[in-house]
Amino acid sequence: MQIKVEAATEVDADRLRTLRLAALSDSPDSFGAKYEVEKEKPINFWQNSARITNWCLVSADDSDIGLVAVDKATQDRTADCWVSAWWIQKEFRGKGVARLMMDWIDQLANKNDWHRIGLGVWPDNKQGISAYKKLGFIAGGELMRSRSIPGLLYLPMFRDIGGESLEQA
Repeated sequence: MQIKVEAATEVDADRLRTLRLAALSDSPDSFGAKYEVEKEKPINFWQNSARITNWCLVSADDSDIGLVAVDKATQDRTADCWVSAWWIQKEFRGKGVARLMMDWIDQLANKNDWHRIGLGVWPDNKQGISAYKKLGFIAGGELMRSRSIPGLLYLPMFRDIGGESLEQA
């Protein structure tokens, strides 16, 4: 199996849209975004998203299987960059794909002189928390208010560049 990890560009807008909708359909309770809203967004939304956000697209033997987004973090996040929208097709989970994606994120962070990587996960998403811990993320203390879903709280997790884990995600 040939796994390819690459940065999305504007020409990848259809791929980005398709993967994002697949993620929201497969795991609707894992994200702040909702399928019903995202599916209505025009292609120029996805082109712009590819232009302003660092999107990583992952394929296996030329079939798209995952994505993750990375942005420069706002000051209140207590991190240099913020990871979101991380998703891998079920049949590819636990096979090292998350590690390849983390390597891509680390390279992006190094290129941008970002030393602390942050993300948010719903506290009841035990599988997600476990996967992030295997990649070297640690829980960041108190729950924080969600920006995307008022009334919900998320668990912030952080990984400093150079953090290692022996487990395979």
